[in-house]
Amino acid sequence: MSANITKKSRRWIIFVLILAVPAGVLMCFYRMYHDDITALKRFMASYDRFDRAVSLNGDSGRTEVSDKAGEAVIELQARASLRLSSLIKNDGELMKQAREAADLARRELESLGMEGHSLIHEKRIAAFDRFQELSGRRR
Repeated sequence: MSANITKKSRRWIIFVLILAVPAGVLMCFYRMYHDDITALKRFMASYDRFDRAVSLNGDSGRTEVSDKAGEAVIELQARASLRLSSLIKNDGELMKQAREAADLARRELESLGMEGHSLIHEKRIAAFDRFQELSGRRR
């Protein structure tokens, strides 16, 4: 009798493992993909905050850097250090473009009110447009 129960238990355990292992692997990949999408959205939100802060600063004609723009560029640079899994198309190029856009944002902030500011601004816009193109998330 106990041998019969053991045999049934063994079958049950094997059945559960056959279902649980693939489900666990799928959940792992889903979580990685979800984390990648979240990182991309957070970077784009940080970029928009920086863009609004710089636009407000530029519209007012002031040459000093506002605290809001300074905080926004710090957040943008932190978000630009994102690490994407290979589940995202163009993952390597996206990470490179994020760092480039953040670096150009920093340089633009440093050059506010100086000659060459508009050139850096245009480069920043182009870098972010390229980032959006690679991510498939156009504004």
